[in-house]
Amino acid sequence: MQPICRLWLAPYLHQSSACASRPSIQQFLIRFQRSKHSLAPSAPFRPLAFYALHALPETSLPSLESNIRNQLKKLDTVGRIYLAPDSGIGGINAQLSVPVHQVSAVQSVFDTLPQFRGVSFDYNYGMKDTEKPSFRNLKVLLKPHLVAVGTAVNSRDLSKKPIYLTPDQWHQQLSNCDKDTLLVDMRNHYEYDVGRFKNATKMNSDTFRDSLTILDDLVASREKDEAIYMYCTGGIRCSVAGAYMANKGYTNVNMLKGGITNYGHYVNENKVEDSLFRGSNFTFDGRRGERITDDVLAHCHQCGAPCDVLSNCANKLCHLLFIQCPSCKRKHEETCSSECRDVVHGRKEWSHEYNYHAQIRPSSKIHAAQE
Repeated sequence: MQPICRLWLAPYLHQSSACASRPSIQQFLIRFQRSKHSLAPSAPFRPLAFYALHALPETSLPSLESNIRNQLKKLDTVGRIYLAPDSGIGGINAQLSVPVHQVSAVQSVFDTLPQFRGVSFDYNYGMKDTEKPSFRNLKVLLKPHLVAVGTAVNSRDLSKKPIYLTPDQWHQQLSNCDKDTLLVDMRNHYEYDVGRFKNATKMNSDTFRDSLTILDDLVASREKDEAIYMYCTGGIRCSVAGAYMANKGYTNVNMLKGGITNYGHYVNENKVEDSLFRGSNFTFDGRRGERITDDVLAHCHQCGAPCDVLSNCANKLCHLLFIQCPSCKRKHEETCSSECRDVVHGRKEWSHEYNYHAQIRPSSKIHAAQE
């Protein structure tokens, strides 16, 4: 045994009865190995997202899934990738966390996939690199649709496309629009609450499928050639919704290319002082959002203090998505209610059935808990 190693392990080499409670050398080494593997990687990570609506034969998906998974694992990349066949809204939708030094290699993986020959991916980077990966692991999932649309949209509808505006074009056009111009936020209600474009219409929907129904109502009284503007996080929801509207005969449907993330880069890189987007852009990963401006538009659901950080209740059976300020996070031990705190501490059993809509609508539960 090397001297430095012997010195390091000295307290464990000769244990008296008084030290019997200390772990054995074997236990110590096992713990060390576990801790070594749990250490956060030293390299920074870059959030990377992209999508492509593309016809993929269903028979090609298993080998494509395996190929992507194997290559990304070699590049220490984690994240979530959806693949869908041409029988539905087909293509790929990816949100990844990539070691900065592997970004080019990861992009090369996708650029050289034969199933996407002729497709040019628009890679969207997060506003900031992160010290730790924003996903715990890598998931490559096969789904019937890239976005949940039910029967409202099929792959044939995607041949008609909306008008894609660069962030600069978007900024200039919206800056000169009046308040009657229809600007639609195609995201879920909780995403809108923490950040949005000026004069945007809130869909107040829980799912993308719901938002298409609301969109029909919004445009029902408008002329087919009237300008409609829409945006979302990275663009995929608007690409589908824009095609949906184009197939209904609307000829002036405009969407923000690259979504809010792309606009955020435009604001930063051009030092835009009059950003039309205010607040935080919610993200479906460990970051839970990236700040575009310093404005805080939302409030803690428990005490009402200004806050725009969404988190899930520590009771995994509840998992309520709600806004909780740092003070309430400490006070309520990261739970949404006294009931959930009791469940976490084993003082009570969880007796509620799973309800997705209730899981993302915090007001009623939290208010009831406070009464």
